[in-house]
This record gives sequence, structure tokens and C-alpha cells, in this order.
Amino acid sequence: MRDDDSYDPDHERVQSESIERRHERTEAVEDAMSDVGGLLQEAKYPVTAEELSVEYGDEVLDLPNETESLGSVFDRLVDERFDSAEEAREAVYHELTGRAAGPEEYNEQRAVDELGDEEL
Repeated sequence: MRDDDSYDPDHERVQSESIERRHERTEAVEDAMSDVGGLLQEAKYPVTAEELSVEYGDEVLDLPNETESLGSVFDRLVDERFDSAEEAREAVYHELTGRAAGPEEYNEQRAVDELGDEEL
């Protein structure tokens, strides 16, 4: 923070820009995930994250300000097992974007399963 009294950040603008950056990253990840979905359809399920890491380790994801291999994403999903391509895809998506933080990240085109009482 500056020593003078002239620095007065516009908190609404800062918050709005932060939300916009998260939204842009989410859109970029969704674009990258379109290719991943096709790759994951080729795997035989059930499968572990380690097996998917080995199989798709060289596949590159172009993300905002970085590239990352699909294998490195699966490496972070230690001890995960997937029964379907959709489960694996969602795990990668959540690993790249994080869990939804609030209504500003709502996307009506994505299905959201309700949590059962046993999961709470």
C-alpha cells in the first residue's frame, strides 16, 4: 500500500475484474476440455488416474498463460479411480478450475448433481 492518501482502489472494479478473469480461465479450460473428452472416451473403464497419466502424459493442454500436460493433471489426482470417461473428464476439469465458488461461476449448460445427505 502506498504511503500517500491518494491511493483509493475501486473495490467493485477490482472484484469485477477478478470475476471476469476467473470466467475467462473457465472458458479457456472448457475449450481445452473438448479435446480431452474425446481422448478419454477411448480408454477402458474402470481406470486409475495413474493409468490415464501414463496413457495421455504427452497430451498438452493450452491454458491461459501456461501449458500443461494432461499427464501432470492426472498425477495430481493420486489414488483416484474412474468408472467412466465423464468421471475422468469432470475430475480433470475440477483440477484445472477448482470447485465452483459461487453463482458467478454458474454455467447452465453443465449438469450439476445434487449432493445426497450421505455426502454432506
